[in-house]
Amino acid sequence: MSAFELKPLPGFVWSRVTWGRPDSPPSAVCSYCSAAIPTESVPLIMWKPDGHSARFCRACQKTWWGIESFDDPDDDDY
Repeated sequence: MSAFELKPLPGFVWSRVTWGRPDSPPSAVCSYCSAAIPTESVPLIMWKPDGHSARFCRACQKTWWGIESFDDPDDDDY
């Protein structure tokens, strides 16, 4: 099996990332831009080996990681 490495896109600045402490509850804001992360959202979450974590909102996932997400279609659309 080949390894997959996720890297940010050019222009990403690691020093802007606010890492959450291992003993703290997950943040409700993006670790990069401080935008609110809705509870129904699925943020990109990364952990350092020491347990610190960072969460990225939809906009930062797309802008800095190239990850797009899409809402589920409404049941009425079928």
